[in-house]
Amino acid sequence: MDKDTINILVFGHTTFGIRPLRMKKESIRVAAYLLIVFQLLITFFFCDYIQIKKKTFLLNQLRQESQIQRSHIHLFSIKIGELENRLSALKDIDRRIRIIANLERGQEMLPFIGMGGSSFSATRGKSVPRGKSVEEAKIEKPKPQEPNGQELKESELTKEGDPPLHTTDLPIETIPERQ
Repeated sequence: MDKDTINILVFGHTTFGIRPLRMKKESIRVAAYLLIVFQLLITFFFCDYIQIKKKTFLLNQLRQESQIQRSHIHLFSIKIGELENRLSALKDIDRRIRIIANLERGQEMLPFIGMGGSSFSATRGKSVPRGKSVEEAKIEKPKPQEPNGQELKESELTKEGDPPLHTTDLPIETIPERQ
């Protein structure tokens, strides 16, 4: 039985003398295993605690940044609202000035200057409202008419949709003579 137990002698300061302490080897092994498991658990919880602290620190930083960004967005939205109010007031003033100066139609119409096509097209000199493409302007073209007031048939139109021109339909241009 001596091989299954460990004897430990404890010396004390008291008059009782030496105290013997006997422990079985199996109980020492179990205590050692429990001590190792307990140490691993403490290490795991300590590391987990450190990670949680880091995450809460980062979370607080992100909350502060989010609050700052919300305040900036709110400030910018207020400034944008003010600019929209100013812009609408300026547009109203511009509209009034254009009415006073009789420039209302000049803003909406653009001439066909510099556009391709035949030189004697039926649309020469006409304007397209601003913001509309040439295709939209062609769609809105009135039906071509003969000089006597009759409408032309589709068969009389060319590929581009222009009516055949007569010598009386040509625009009159004044060209200064060279001297």
